[in-house]
Amino acid sequence: MMLSVCVPVYNYDARGLVRSLAAQASLTPGSSPTGEGREVEVVCLDDGSGPEWRERGEELKKWGRYVRLEENVGRSRVRNLFLDYTEGDWLLFLDVDSEVGEGFLARYVEALHEGVDVVVGGRVYDRRGNDDAHRLRYLYGTEVESKGVEWRRRHPYQSFMSNNFAVRREVLRRYPFDESITHYGHEDTLFGYRLEQAGVRIVHIDNPVVNGEVEENEEFLAKTVEAVRTLAEVEERFAGDERFGERVRLVGAYRRLRRLGLTRPVGWLCELMRRPMESHFRSGNAVSVAQLNFYKLGEFIKAKNKINKNV
Repeated sequence: MMLSVCVPVYNYDARGLVRSLAAQASLTPGSSPTGEGREVEVVCLDDGSGPEWRERGEELKKWGRYVRLEENVGRSRVRNLFLDYTEGDWLLFLDVDSEVGEGFLARYVEALHEGVDVVVGGRVYDRRGNDDAHRLRYLYGTEVESKGVEWRRRHPYQSFMSNNFAVRREVLRRYPFDESITHYGHEDTLFGYRLEQAGVRIVHIDNPVVNGEVEENEEFLAKTVEAVRTLAEVEERFAGDERFGERVRLVGAYRRLRRLGLTRPVGWLCELMRRPMESHFRSGNAVSVAQLNFYKLGEFIKAKNKINKNV
């Protein structure tokens, strides 16, 4: 069995992560620092980073394979392209801002065996990100994304995230990431849902990465709005699919309001509170996930109204 560790790179210094991965890979039986005959390979695809990142990208060749794409192809397509640049029976995907601990790759190698198609390791957040300037992202990460392994095992598909998971090559080839999603957000939501529909088994293990980059409040808020708009577009494809609403809570909340005829008044209330909430989020002072969810609901209603007007 060969494992290909896949790191999509975009405008980020990946040297620390790739160096750590290469060191762990070299300890795997049959592996060598040069990559000859190794059981684990490390492959980086640079998704069209700016020229100021090129020198640091080229340095990654010391620890693995580095391929630079001439243009940005997006989060879904770049993941699918790893099928063309790797050799492993398994592909382990890691976000470029991840930090891995000792024994990280060994625990994955141990978990990959017959009868398993997808393995998810989880994520945690460093408390250094818990300050006013980064609190919105830190709060969402620790309360929503950092689920323990037992919770994730009880909710295997709802817990799927693409920042730290391994997938059998033939499974990814059969169920690739949806390349029609060209804007930020929810490519992993759709990928996980497709796996559930197809009956592909997801196994969760206790092997988290540390989410190394915690965006400042302003950046995270902008990404949140873009992700909500992306989800509103994706939801159009599943208009008659009740299970999709059960799996994606924001979609489910919107559909319940629509059935009750409450999207207009709730949307009006959200819009009335939008600017005060945004100011509150930017300050990072006493924010909560409940407040953020209410804000996201308002943005989702607004995005759906815009889509429906254009139909």
